[in-house]
Amino acid sequence: MACGEARAVEANGLRLRLWKWGGAGPPALLLHSLAAHSHWWDWTAPLLATRFSVIALDLRGHGESGWADPAAYHASDYAGDIVAVLDHLGWQAPLVIGHSLGGYVGAWLAAHHPERVGALVIADTLTQWSEEETAWVLGQSERPGPRFADPGEAGGRFRLSPPETAATTECLRHLGEAAVVERAAGAWHYSFDRKVFAQARPEDWSILPRIVCPTLVVRGEGSRMMDRAAMLRVATTVPRGQFAELKGAWHHLVLDDPPRFASLVTDWFERVNLAAAAGREHS
Repeated sequence: MACGEARAVEANGLRLRLWKWGGAGPPALLLHSLAAHSHWWDWTAPLLATRFSVIALDLRGHGESGWADPAAYHASDYAGDIVAVLDHLGWQAPLVIGHSLGGYVGAWLAAHHPERVGALVIADTLTQWSEEETAWVLGQSERPGPRFADPGEAGGRFRLSPPETAATTECLRHLGEAAVVERAAGAWHYSFDRKVFAQARPEDWSILPRIVCPTLVVRGEGSRMMDRAAMLRVATTVPRGQFAELKGAWHHLVLDDPPRFASLVTDWFERVNLAAAAGREHS
């Protein structure tokens, strides 16, 4: 699998890993889901890079980025890192595309730092948590993770949660192999900090009316994580919100159909730009 160009930024006392695709074009920042990593974008990012200059960020505690204090995995902490990364890159207000947890982090960033987000895509993000789901993530933060003999074993055992997907076996194997690090000789573990689960529940969806940038809310047609009612609720609460469904996709829509996801986002972004240009001409 051809991954992006690896880069690193020191921010807020942590070393953060970035992956870059493309060169010219407007900037686009990709944010992954909970307990994931930037290689989830390895199929979508090259397609977006035909139109954008793309950066995927390993959020703190995830992928190859540094771990933080267990209490510092809130949306505000992730957003603080993103602002530092944007400053390092010289990016003012990129397109921010976030999947699942990344969608909420992008929304929080757009609400609290509106000048730093030019447009926002919230992709299949859970908006309502049951007590059972909250108990599950808290349990995940305390239990030890699995151990593997090598990345190959991690790739072979890797499964998605929720499990519904159109992603290929090769795709899942790549995600699993890219998710582990050798902590002792012959002992490979998932690289993310399990304490990220403890702060995974979004703190406040009342932020939505404060998001002033153009926003696309998109869900996989078969997703159990963001149903159609939740998609419409978010899209109609954001002042400049629009919505779309990706047919034949589930929660992991960036893996289920990267070409159609990239095309959907790119086409929407172009329409937003054309509308903004027309507005300036008539102002």
